[in-house]
Amino acid sequence: MNLVVVGGANIDVCAKSNAKIISRDSNIGKVDFTLGGVGRNIAEDLSLFGADVSLLTAIGNDSFGRVVIDNAHEQGVTLLAEPFEGCKTGVFAYLADGDGTFVAGINDMEIIDKITPQVIEDNINALFFADAVIVDSNLPRETIELLCSKDFKVIGDGVSSTKCLKFSGVLDKLYMIKLNRIEAFALTNTENVIDAVKFLSDKGCERGIITLGESGAMCYEKKADGIHTYWLSNLPDTEIVDTNGCGDAFLAGFVFAMMRGRNIKDSLYFGQSAAALNAESLSSVNRIMSFHGLKITGENFKEKAEAREEII
Repeated sequence: MNLVVVGGANIDVCAKSNAKIISRDSNIGKVDFTLGGVGRNIAEDLSLFGADVSLLTAIGNDSFGRVVIDNAHEQGVTLLAEPFEGCKTGVFAYLADGDGTFVAGINDMEIIDKITPQVIEDNINALFFADAVIVDSNLPRETIELLCSKDFKVIGDGVSSTKCLKFSGVLDKLYMIKLNRIEAFALTNTENVIDAVKFLSDKGCERGIITLGESGAMCYEKKADGIHTYWLSNLPDTEIVDTNGCGDAFLAGFVFAMMRGRNIKDSLYFGQSAAALNAESLSSVNRIMSFHGLKITGENFKEKAEAREEII
């Protein structure tokens, strides 16, 4: 399986409170530095599952950039772009509540604008040989539009309620899109999931995922006889340490299962399982992730969910 991820790579600064955060006050907790970036997280997750992964991203020729490079070599991820001289590697700083719930974040990722259409053209051969190209919406709009104009199987990741709007003009060119509930409502200008799915399908996006936080996740696929939707709750008994990176792990697990021949419904189990495994780690990527562990967790989850007749 040969996959290319085009998107952000940065350093995450996580400030996690020991208890529920008190606004406008000093909160006792821990501050950790980890590798992050939506594209980079997805690439590392996929590599841990066993995929052959390349990452086209933008990093600076600085100490943080060298950390990204070293990690990519360690994890077997091929970096397609050289560091940009005189630029600063991106940083994402965020707050997490005592229960690990994401509260707010600030991203300093101006360097991602360096991934221009010309950079895509410079790496076009690697992209053409990929089974799928995963694109996060940190990229400039014109870069996303160029990627979607090529003969690639493009899978889009919404990233945020503002950045996901960059996919608005290319929905009919995407193989699949992954959004959370807030992103889905922003992109479709709707207020419920069913209307969002109908909007996406009507615009030509034939399959997609919408993660629903505490309510689990759903996916849909347009077939000859109409739109088929599937919903699944979160994995029970998950010990949540930190939810940062869980959406990225979800997409990686889902795509990996799908590219191995699983249908979209079964891929949902693997996506949910990957997210649950990731939530048990303070890092944006849980390094204990593996396809063997994912398969065991996913198959057990599937058996229990089907016994409850939960998935629809």
